[in-house]
Amino acid sequence: MLKNYGKCLFVLLLLVFLFMSCTSSCTSTKENGTEIDERKIFTRNSAGPRPLPGSHYLYEMWSAAGNDNRLIWYGPNKGGGAAFRAEWNNANTFLGRVGLQWNQQRPYTYYGNLFCDYEFTRSPNGTAGGWSYIGIYGWSRNPLVEWYIVDDWFGNGIIGPENMGGGAAKVGEFEVDGATYFIYLATRNNQPSIDGTRTFKQFFSIRQERRQSGTISITEHFKEWEKIGLKLGSNMYEAKFLVEAGGSTGWMDASYVRFYRED
Repeated sequence: MLKNYGKCLFVLLLLVFLFMSCTSSCTSTKENGTEIDERKIFTRNSAGPRPLPGSHYLYEMWSAAGNDNRLIWYGPNKGGGAAFRAEWNNANTFLGRVGLQWNQQRPYTYYGNLFCDYEFTRSPNGTAGGWSYIGIYGWSRNPLVEWYIVDDWFGNGIIGPENMGGGAAKVGEFEVDGATYFIYLATRNNQPSIDGTRTFKQFFSIRQERRQSGTISITEHFKEWEKIGLKLGSNMYEAKFLVEAGGSTGWMDASYVRFYRED
């Protein structure tokens, strides 16, 4: 009888162990399901654009100082595929961006009419240092041009030359996507670029009524710049959704970012 009782107790304990193991495994699988597995957290400078797994988008992250700076990509099936969160902590300068990259020796006209739908929230004004930009960003080659379409920022008031550097000056304005954008032109002398230390032009479109969601008609900005003689290069390098901070400690959470084209 005692012998049989011992056997029964052993079997019972074995079943309990197997149940607990299964429960632990199932819980782990649930906690590491699609919602978590798709996220990628980057904590180091990317040293240029890097691919995102399972996606045609690329990312970049860079900070000049600080710690605990990071970019969290939500995955190919979340928020339009380019959605991400950026966090910086005493970063001095921080940038995070996710989007498209071509570098195919083609002008912007080759890619049709390009748009970006977006929605984000962010930390309060004053959490990004003396200057900041949220919007669409890119480069072209031949000639080398760095360009920005800015829909929001972390400062008070409207962005002007004092927030840009490079001797920025207003050279025009136009209306698109329900608002007026001021166009600024700047020159960066012997500064870092996608081709090393160079001198290059910067084109800016600054929205005069900031917003945190909407559609940016990217190609319309290129056309308006061109009307006043600001021509992008014949090699369209990229177009990415960007947050750029001049310092301090803050965050930006883009819950939806999607690039698309219409011919």
